[in-house]
Amino acid sequence: MADQKAEVPLAPRLTSAESEALAARAGLDEMGVRPPLGRYIKQVWQRRSFIWNLSASRAYSRNQGSYLGQAWAILRPVLDAAVYVIIFGFLFHSSAPGIENRAAFITIGTFTYSLFQTSVMSGLNSVPTNLQLIRSHKFPRAVVPLATVMTETVLFAPILVAMMAVVLVTGVLPGMGVVVPTWSWLTLPFAAVLLAVFSAGVAMFFARLGARAPDIANAMPFILTLGRYASGAMFLISAMVPDELWLKPLLLHQPVAIYLELFRAAFGNEPLIPMTAGLWLEATAWAVGVFAIGFLYFWRAEETYGRD
Repeated sequence: MADQKAEVPLAPRLTSAESEALAARAGLDEMGVRPPLGRYIKQVWQRRSFIWNLSASRAYSRNQGSYLGQAWAILRPVLDAAVYVIIFGFLFHSSAPGIENRAAFITIGTFTYSLFQTSVMSGLNSVPTNLQLIRSHKFPRAVVPLATVMTETVLFAPILVAMMAVVLVTGVLPGMGVVVPTWSWLTLPFAAVLLAVFSAGVAMFFARLGARAPDIANAMPFILTLGRYASGAMFLISAMVPDELWLKPLLLHQPVAIYLELFRAAFGNEPLIPMTAGLWLEATAWAVGVFAIGFLYFWRAEETYGRD
């Protein structure tokens, strides 16, 4: 009909490539897609203050519902160490031949292993316990396990001070050598940082497994208990494991055993465990290597976290 209005032509639609270019100029990211590794690392680094603030607040709120509050962060490793000192330091004192202060040896091993153990368990459960945060906000998911490990590292600061105090006290126990503070104690915070970096790599590895297979959380305590013994937290591996056993070199140089030896060497009270440059290099190599592997493994499943 003559009086019918002429149709207005539609604007041409953008092609897929043009839409992607427009979104990129606007700083938009596609949902549910794993970003490139370089960009992902940059995004995590940009949120370092958030990781610190989140971990600090969680460390502060830990144990607030109990009467002793934050004291439990120190009491737990102290009580653990006391049990193992009684069993392996006095009842089975042949577990560390040549060690002048078995109580200090066991205390250092128990306290140090606690940082690794709590970091791995927290990382394993980090994704399931933070599903609401993951589903409601867009951010690199590696922030979640990294924040949990940072929380355990913050809590380890007073534990480290308590460990030094307990080690000094062991020097007055019967049959134990005197412990005297030395300059090497200044290296303890650096040893703690290396252990935290290594633990973060292991935590990110298990965070991905825990996100897809929650049942692994039930088996992890048994695995970590086995790791406590395999790393020599209560005994001297070089003396207790037979030389003919083919596993002995692996047990001596597995990473957790290296970190326990590093802490013991930093205290400097045992001639059998000297501080060496090789020990620091091995500990650094394990920290950097395992962190890189764990980070890559976690990043590969970035788009799956928070999905049913």
